[in-house]
Amino acid sequence: MRIEFTHSRSREYFRAQLRAGAWRGVGSTLLLAATLAVGGAFTASSDADPRLAALGVVALVVAILLALRARHRFVDAVTVPAQWHGPRTWVITEDALESHTHLSSQRWKWARVQRVEQRPEAYLFWQADPVMFDLPRAPLSTAQESELQAHLAELGLSRPTAAVTRPAPPTTDGAGA
Repeated sequence: MRIEFTHSRSREYFRAQLRAGAWRGVGSTLLLAATLAVGGAFTASSDADPRLAALGVVALVVAILLALRARHRFVDAVTVPAQWHGPRTWVITEDALESHTHLSSQRWKWARVQRVEQRPEAYLFWQADPVMFDLPRAPLSTAQESELQAHLAELGLSRPTAAVTRPAPPTTDGAGA
């Protein structure tokens, strides 16, 4: 088996891969911000002591600042350096997974792969958390993907599938209008 292709990964590709981890990273901050916002709104709008209303306003301001900080951390977590969007060549053989650009290269023997996660846009090959090798699915033909899945099943890294399924490509604005 030898599957080889060159592909450039888009910003959306990386966002899809990194989104879940980014949400985990900001979830507690957003929960705190929401709690402060609700509590602050009720306190600020109450007819009670003016000092209590001022405290409610302060809680609202802190909630807004926390939400803005969480958004900034989320965007940072799903944004990768520009050179990651450049062309990269992947080579898959019976022995290893390889990937290279003009700046870097990576080679993993199949024996080092502990698990495989199949996502709509990529295969993620894991050695040990958090070490991961991604393989975009978009450039694979149906035959190549079937061959890869058969090899993964042969290695005991996945269950064999009856047919390769992929999501339909996104539609563009104005298509069919």
